[in-house]
Amino acid sequence: MNRQRKNLSTGLFALSLVATIALACGGGKPAPPEYQGTWVARDGSTIYMYADGKAGFKIAGKEVTGGGAEIDEEAKTLTISLFGISNTWRIDQPPSGDVMILSGTRYTKN
Repeated sequence: MNRQRKNLSTGLFALSLVATIALACGGGKPAPPEYQGTWVARDGSTIYMYADGKAGFKIAGKEVTGGGAEIDEEAKTLTISLFGISNTWRIDQPPSGDVMILSGTRYTKN
């Protein structure tokens, strides 16, 4: 009986670990179509959001690859994160054609 309990505990731990890793690996709900693509700023910063739910960014000193994007329409913010590394931008101008402005920086769809 004690051995069965130990096996059950080990199995539950392994299952929760796998679930946590799967959730933390990013992706998920895709950004709206107008946000999808690769966006580049004049300073070389890049942001990408794809239809499969993957997102990432590269800005001075910080980079996320394969994370997830969350757009908060009420707060007018865009957050991209993975494993606790994240960046949040204020949406000054949502995508209009090939241009969007986030936190005062103009991004052009590449």
